[in-house]
Amino acid sequence: MTDFQASTATLTPEQAAAGDLPHGLPAPDVQAPPAGSTYDRSWGADPEQPSGGGRTVHIPDIPYRRLTGFALVGVAGLLVLFLVYLLAFTPLTAARDQQRLSNSLKGAPIDVYKLANGKLPPEGAALGVITIPAIGVNQVMIYGTSAADLMNGPGLMQGTSIPGTPGNAVVAARRVTFGAPFGSIGSLKVGEKIKVVDGVGAFTYKVTTIHTVAIGQRDVVLPTVDNRITLVTSNSSLVTSGRLVVQGKLVGHPTTVPSATVSVPSYDLGLSGDPAAGGLAVMWSLLTILFLVGAAFVAWRLRHPWMVYLFAAPVVLLCGLFACESVARALPATF
Repeated sequence: MTDFQASTATLTPEQAAAGDLPHGLPAPDVQAPPAGSTYDRSWGADPEQPSGGGRTVHIPDIPYRRLTGFALVGVAGLLVLFLVYLLAFTPLTAARDQQRLSNSLKGAPIDVYKLANGKLPPEGAALGVITIPAIGVNQVMIYGTSAADLMNGPGLMQGTSIPGTPGNAVVAARRVTFGAPFGSIGSLKVGEKIKVVDGVGAFTYKVTTIHTVAIGQRDVVLPTVDNRITLVTSNSSLVTSGRLVVQGKLVGHPTTVPSATVSVPSYDLGLSGDPAAGGLAVMWSLLTILFLVGAAFVAWRLRHPWMVYLFAAPVVLLCGLFACESVARALPATF
């Protein structure tokens, strides 16, 4: 009796169709491969590969280069959007906020808050009107000098004197963005007038000094024994490394009012940006880029990509605007 050893062979469909069969093996029943399928010819030679039909499913490669390109476009788009936001959009928002603050004064600012009795308005509320005829400034002044406060207009620093009262009244405003209320105070000349109308009364100051205070020098926001107003803004339109300061002396006698103790955050005294805004700026920027890359990937997989871009564009733009606003808050408050 003869023992026969079973043998197997793995055939590709091409071999079966051509009749190239090992000796002694019957022709297998091979069906035509499905349309669009591919075969891995290395199967059958490698014992770790599955033996059988030899059919594999083709998975499309993810277009990493295209997605990387969209990410770079998103970064460049954010930079352009930020410049447009700072130079074109912020003046419009500042004008709208000034109109809102002007309406809140209801005509006569002396009737709004009883500053003469020592009652201060809440932070961010309208305090009075500051006018500098020589450079065309006529702005509603608010109470507070945080980065968010100065987006609305000039602000009186908390803890300093109210204009028209004894001491040093410190008023800060932006030089470049949000309408740039103090963009031209560097061109003021000694003797020119600064007028303030608030809940204490109407007062006039005359400019005495215009100078720049570098980092490390004596701070101009400290209390003084004389009656003055101190206008503060950024010393440069590009890199803020100090303060441009205009000081004026009160014409006439001050009005004495009860003083109130106010707790002021250190970053408000330093007129720096909002410390929490940096993290928000990073978060919104990343979300903007992720939404853009995600929309590009979905559009690549669908037959009608324009629908994806149509629905994704508002979301990407909104996230980009939130990122720009957060960056603006993180910048120095007088920029």
